[in-house]
Amino acid sequence: MKSLSVESIAQAIVTRRDHGGNVFVCGNGGSASTAEHFTNDLFSKGVKAYCLSSNTAIITMIANDFGYEYIFSKQLEVYSFLSDLLIVFSCSGKSKNIMNAIEHGLETITIFGNEDLTYQENENEHLRVAHEISDGID
Repeated sequence: MKSLSVESIAQAIVTRRDHGGNVFVCGNGGSASTAEHFTNDLFSKGVKAYCLSSNTAIITMIANDFGYEYIFSKQLEVYSFLSDLLIVFSCSGKSKNIMNAIEHGLETITIFGNEDLTYQENENEHLRVAHEISDGID
């Protein structure tokens, strides 16, 4: 995966917003909180942004009926179009539910952790980057 600048990520989001596309965001644990916070920031900028980590009823139904590893990809099957964008926050980048979402086929931006940092330090960095991206959207 190539590393993207904050500016190029912001531009990918603006492109979706300006052409009526959706931006889906997800993560597990603390990254789910970051994903939800980032979704709020995007929504306030007029982006049709949806946090796949937020709907407890849908998540638990998918986990129960299909398996926890599909909690994000099944939502993408129903909600997304190939022109949409997926943004993933993850400290490890190794969870099956994250990998299944990435493999769904949407253009995907991954914001993964640095193995030299603790989970808390990675989560702080993710939120900082999310705010930089949001600040770069007019």
